[in-house]
Amino acid sequence: MHHVSDLLRTPAGRRLTLVAGPWDARPVESVILVDEMRELESAGRGALAILSRHAMHGAGVLEALTVAGRRELAAIVVPGPSGTSPDIVGTARRAGVALLAGASDQPLSETVLGLSAVLRADPSLLLRRTRDAIEGLGAIEGAGEDDILRAASGAIGVDYGVAEVAGPSANSAVIRVDGRPDGYVCWDGEDPAAAIVAGVVATTLGRVRASARAAEGAREQAVLALLRVGVKEVRTAARRARHEGVPVEGWHVAVFLRDPDSPAGPAEVTTRRVRKAVATAPWGEDLAGSPVVTRWQDGILVLFTTDERAVADLPNDAWPRLTAGIGTCQPGPDGLRRTASQARAAAGRAVAGEVARFDRLGAYAILAELGGSDSALVAARDMLAPLDGLGVLADHAVPTLKAYLDSWGSRTRAAELLNLHPNAVAHRIRRISEALGADLSDPQTRFALHVACHVVLDRECLPGTTDAVSSL
Repeated sequence: MHHVSDLLRTPAGRRLTLVAGPWDARPVESVILVDEMRELESAGRGALAILSRHAMHGAGVLEALTVAGRRELAAIVVPGPSGTSPDIVGTARRAGVALLAGASDQPLSETVLGLSAVLRADPSLLLRRTRDAIEGLGAIEGAGEDDILRAASGAIGVDYGVAEVAGPSANSAVIRVDGRPDGYVCWDGEDPAAAIVAGVVATTLGRVRASARAAEGAREQAVLALLRVGVKEVRTAARRARHEGVPVEGWHVAVFLRDPDSPAGPAEVTTRRVRKAVATAPWGEDLAGSPVVTRWQDGILVLFTTDERAVADLPNDAWPRLTAGIGTCQPGPDGLRRTASQARAAAGRAVAGEVARFDRLGAYAILAELGGSDSALVAARDMLAPLDGLGVLADHAVPTLKAYLDSWGSRTRAAELLNLHPNAVAHRIRRISEALGADLSDPQTRFALHVACHVVLDRECLPGTTDAVSSL
């Protein structure tokens, strides 16, 4: 523990002169540079304050000593030679503050850096600063990342920041979540206390992130469960989602994203990119909590919820290089399910890499709404169920029938869509019509089968079930 008398014997302090006041009334705990007098008003106890000429402009030594005594500073250093008077000597003695004069030709920065280096090398001060900073972090357990970094920076006297990749010249401590690196706490300088506290900060941030991700994972699973259950189980699933923090009673807008480069489903790196984009985008203050981002079926579902119907228009350029569908604003648990289904249907009609909105799909919106209910899906599956008995043709029967109906009964056009020979299409259609017992020349029959094909293929269900292949 250093006092003023100790610092005056160091190389950095030899050019300082004691003018008045005790040199060992209080231990020196920090060294600060004061460029404005108001900064002296917020100085910490035990500080040695070095006042610039600008700080002394318009203020006298007596005023500075009075403020320093009230703040319980150890010493103040005034620029250049300082005269004495009985008032100055008496005030310094009563305040318990050493009044020092600095050499007029010595840069203030050299004095600050030199004395600070001496203090940092003091083991007792290092231990106390470290202990106080760690206790301060413990007192704000459960706070957010910004609050933790701010508290640690204020306690130790360095600026801590967080980076995904540690810079080559910066000091860093790795943040780990579930044992894996998840960023770095970075700071400048060679302060040993800062290095020790940075490790504690990194550990604290790791716990905060792990807790936040566990809560977010529970929200995602609750939303997925709400999307998968039948109509009779919606109320129970909604209650679970509400318990996990999903604002199911609000107004929902869903965005469904597909990766054109990965038809089977987005890669994990794409999901992480979407999560980051959603977390950092300025969506406004109307949202009732953070958006839910989760992998669903063959894409990524992003769910936005507000307390009122007025939902900000989602920008088309928020999803670079991804195919996106946007549902309409819908209320409550059933509305959540509906907008998610709409968003996926819209994404299925979007050009690769572009955005389609459900309310602009025209006739396709009607088809999507028809297929959005479980009853429609069951009816469509029942109608097409005989095709499951076609052996090796069963897996291709519905796509073939849809392509044929899309082509207004043209075998040639259907063959182009399916990349088959027209005779192969004719053979398949003959077997399909026989299995269904359907007259494909009848307009109503064609319409019903066409809708059934849309419903089944849009939901991508397993034969004989209402379970989507990609959701299992």
